[in-house]
Formats: sequence, structure tokens, C-alpha cells
Amino acid sequence: MKSIGIDLGTTNTYLYGTGGASAEPAPLTLPRISDENGCIATVVLYQDHKPLLIGNIAESEYHTNRAAMPARTLRSQFKPEIAHGDSEAMEWMTDFLRELRAALPEGVLEPESRIYVGMPSRTREDFSLNLAQCFVRAGWPRPAFVRESDAAMISCLQSGALSIDDIENRALILDFGGGTCDFTSLESMDVLQNGGDPLFGGRLFDDLLFQVFCRKNELFQRDAPGSGYEYYLHWIQCKAEKERFSDAVALDGAARVSLHAVWHDARGNRQDAYVHDYTREDFIRDAENYAATDSLRAMLGQYADRGGLSPQARDLLQGRRIGLLSWFRSILGGIDGRRDISKVILTGGSSRWFFVQDMARELFPAAERAMSRRTYEDIAYGLALYPVLSESHAAVRALLGEKIETFADQACEVVRNIVAKHATFAVRLCTERIVDRDIMPVLEEARKVQKTVEQLERAFVENIQNDAGLLAVIREKTEALREEIQYELQQRFRAWLRRNGVPLAPRFEFPARALSNDFFDAISVKVSRLAFLNIMDFMASAVLPGIAAYAVAGAIAHTGEAVSAVLGGGAAFMGVWGLGKVAKGFLWKRKLPRFFLTETNRRKIVEKNKAYIEAALGKAFADVQAGLADDAERRLRHALASMLSRLTVLNQVRCARP
Repeated sequence: MKSIGIDLGTTNTYLYGTGGASAEPAPLTLPRISDENGCIATVVLYQDHKPLLIGNIAESEYHTNRAAMPARTLRSQFKPEIAHGDSEAMEWMTDFLRELRAALPEGVLEPESRIYVGMPSRTREDFSLNLAQCFVRAGWPRPAFVRESDAAMISCLQSGALSIDDIENRALILDFGGGTCDFTSLESMDVLQNGGDPLFGGRLFDDLLFQVFCRKNELFQRDAPGSGYEYYLHWIQCKAEKERFSDAVALDGAARVSLHAVWHDARGNRQDAYVHDYTREDFIRDAENYAATDSLRAMLGQYADRGGLSPQARDLLQGRRIGLLSWFRSILGGIDGRRDISKVILTGGSSRWFFVQDMARELFPAAERAMSRRTYEDIAYGLALYPVLSESHAAVRALLGEKIETFADQACEVVRNIVAKHATFAVRLCTERIVDRDIMPVLEEARKVQKTVEQLERAFVENIQNDAGLLAVIREKTEALREEIQYELQQRFRAWLRRNGVPLAPRFEFPARALSNDFFDAISVKVSRLAFLNIMDFMASAVLPGIAAYAVAGAIAHTGEAVSAVLGGGAAFMGVWGLGKVAKGFLWKRKLPRFFLTETNRRKIVEKNKAYIEAALGKAFADVQAGLADDAERRLRHALASMLSRLTVLNQVRCARP
């Protein structure tokens, strides 16, 4: 592969690679060592002091051979010790990397492959120096190190969770993983603050749920701790149930979740443990009254004499009760300038917890919160994508100079088609509403109480002008139009950039307020003019021609006026043209006879109204459509030009080669 990104986590490791014709990173899944999503447990199983297995298979095989248990040791949580040059930790890391390299499919690691490894923002330079030694000793090419926060940022830019506008302002990247919780505060790519806690991670909640199972199941509490199955129950099954519970209560705060764990006793008999109807409130109560198990404290024993730990971390290691949610709140509370942060990016598997969203909303009131769809793999994905940053700059410059015209023409055609589709639908809805609500009731009332043409037209005017629902329909359909234009152009824009070698596409937007208001105002002006409907324009051309000359004469006579006085001599018998020419002025101040408003004639009037309204609304949409197309082209050009200039911000992403 051309490049491989490795997120070497304290608890789990992820690999993504790019190569071939596509620049899109893809996960590297390793049979038995990783799960189907590429997650690899950062563990090494030793037997007789020799590395036997790594990854997920090491965890599941640890307890299976009871006869070999005395000769087996499972090593985990050794990554943080690399920074201190711990010889055992470096040996375990080297063995892990050696076995990881051996498990790669043939052809993945090539002589020219570039390896990018994430580096926690808070680590000293010793970390990258020592970890580079482990890679080289394990047979890998010497890696380049990129800040994990930068890698997460690149991934979120690519997914659209983060825009270049966001990183030009103050943004916070919160990486809450299985082993640690880290944050980086950025402004225009300048790191303002790094922080977090090396002991606050998702494994604490695995341990919490293990204790819940023990408390609710006497047999589990008696047999599981200290048994050969404890590791599997504690760190694999409880982790899986924790994630299932977390997802359930994030979707439904009132959810009552039943949890299940399975193990086999010393005689090989299957045993089941259940926790029924576990709720968010139960979890909060337990999390705020937590003390680590002996197993977890033994796993974290290397920190016992370490300086610089938080008060909560020290209490954790000493077995005292602490509040896990309060601990998380104190981490976020230590971030400077919280009210100035405009965007919070949540990454890492544990960031899916409901309390993470709740506290981010509370402690960063001015910030928009976003989460990539790759919460677990953001860092590895961003690391694999890192090399394309410089390539994107050159590709965008070429597109701006050579291909933008063609794409802009295509985009404008897309806009025109979308507007035409929505125009047809909106015209139909508006027409039906005007006819059914604003016109037909007036005509039906005129059958009961005779009205003049002037009164009818005034009633039409008042009904349409006071029809707030009509403008609500227009606003609703305008927003649907904007959303479809936004979505279609965004998708086409990103696809076009990727086809032309730019995988890191900026977010392209039609601002909702500008487009909706402009379009709504333009249509509203057109609709307001529909208030000046003239009923006789329709009657003269649609109703009167259907009436025979003698019937017309009789109908006019019902008004009390002499036919000769109104039409002049034989004008009543001049035919349809003559009648239509004089009838409008004649009936303006006279009450219409009921004969004119029979059901048949009302239907003719309504149909003529529909045709007129549809034509007027269609013209309204057509007038605005040309402006929309021009605006789309302008915004597309601006997005490309803006991306070109803003890519200079990404030039500040640096990698180190120790």
C-alpha cells in the first residue's frame, strides 16, 4: 500500500491504508487478530516468556487451555510506558508490532510504503523516539509521527463533520477512547491547549459493569473473579454489553436494558448472568459511586508511583470511591476559554456515551457539537489520508483553472431541474389552496346572497391577502427546494473533487437563510399580485360564451335594466364577442343573478382561475430560477477558490521523523 495509518491505542489499535487507483483509505482487517471493523486489541499473549498471539485472538485464547494457564501471561496497557523508556514495555510493544507485521496480508507492506503513526499531543519527544525504535526492531519502515488531534481533524474534514471555517475559529477535539481521554484546543491550527487524563477511559466503565454483574448475580460474584474466565468476562463481554447499553440509552433516555454475560464453570458447564432493566439513572448512580476492582488496579499498577496524576487518578489507584462522571466534568472544566469555542468534535469510541454529549452541551454553550461517523477509526483514517494534503493543493489549483467551467455548467443544469420539479409541485399546491379556500367559498356564498362583481373581487382580494397558510406552504416548499439543492450539489461537488484527485473536500453550502428568504420573498411578491384577480375576465371568456343569446338577454333583464339601455339596440344579439366586450362594465355595480353562478358556471370560473393562477405562479418560479442558477455557479466558484486559499491552513499539519 502507498501509505498506512496506525492508531496505536492504549486499548485498541486500528490500521487504515491507501493504495491503488483510489485515494480513499480502507480498513485493514486481519483474520482472528481483528474484528470485522479492523479493531485490534493492543495485547500480547506470552507462553513460556515467548510471544504466542496478539490482538483479539490473544484475549479469547488466554483462558482456553487451563493446563497452560500457569505458563501464560497477557500483557496490555503498555503503550503509555513507552514514553518513560521502560524496557519491558518497549519489549512488549516490539513483540506486538512484530506479530502485527507478520499478520499483514501479502503485498500490503511494500518497500516504498509510508507509515504514519498517531502521537498523543501531550507526550514528550521521548515517546516518538522510543516508539520508532520499537517499529524498526519489529521490521517496519521507520514511521512518521502525526499528532492524533491533527489526524482526527483530517478525518472529520473529509467526512464533513468539520469545515475549514471551523478550524479557522477556535475548535476543540475531544478524543475519549478506551484507555485515555485527551483534548486539544485549536485556533487556525495553532494548538492553544492540550490536556486530559491518562487513566480516564472506557475500560473504567467495563470494570463498572463487571461489578454490576457481580452485585446482581451471586454465582457470578463467587466464581468469576480470579477465575480463568475473568479476563474474558471482564474486558470482552462486559465491554460488549457496555457498548450495547450505551447505544440504547443514547437513543432513548428512558430505555430499560437487559444485560447478559455467559461463561463456563470449572466443570465446563455453561452459566448465565443477567442484569435486568438497567436504566440511565442506575448507571449514573453506580458511576458516581465507583471503586476500581483489584484486577483493574493490578493492570494499572505501573502508575502507582508516577507523579503528575490527577486527584481522581490517585484515588482510583488506591481503591477509593470516586465519581466517574464528576471526573469527566473536571477534565472538561479545565479547558481554557470554553465560551470562545465554536465547534466541539467528539471522537473515540467512548465519546458515544450520553453524558459526553450532555456535558459538552452544558460546558460549551456557544459551540456546535459534531461527531464523525468513524468515532473509533477517525485517527487511523486521518493518518492514512495525511499524504494527500499536499497533493490536494496542486489538484485544486488545476481544477480552478481548467475544469470549473464544465462542472459549473453541469451544476446549473442540476439546479434548474430541481427548481422546475419543485415549482410544478408548489404551483399545484398553491393553486388548489387558493381555489378551495379563497375563491370557491366566495362563489358558493354568492349563490345564497347575491353580490356584485366588485364585491366578489374584493372578497377574493381579502381572502388571498389574509391567507397566511398560503405563504406557509410556499415557505415549506422553498425549504425543501433549498435542502435538495444543497444535498445534490454537495454530493456532486465532493464526487467531482474525488474523481480529480482531491479526497479532502470542503463543505459546500447554500446558506439556508439567504436562499430561503430570497426565494420566499420573490415568490411572495408574485403571489401577492394574485389578489387582483378579475372575476369578469373569467366570466366573459369562460362563462358567457356558453349561454345562448336569448338566455343572456333574459339573465340581463333580471337585473332590472332594459336590455336596449345596457347594450344598445341589437348589441344583445351581436354574439359572444360583443357580449364579452360590454358585460364587464355593465355588471360591475350590479348584483349577479343566481343564474350566472350555477354549479356548471362556478366550475368554469374555477377552472379559468386555476389556469390563471398556475400560469402566474409558474412565471414567478421561472423568474427566480435564473437567479438561483447564477447564484449556484457563483457559490461553486467561491467554494473552490476558498478551498485553495484555506488549504494553506492545513500546511501547518506537520509530521515528525525521529
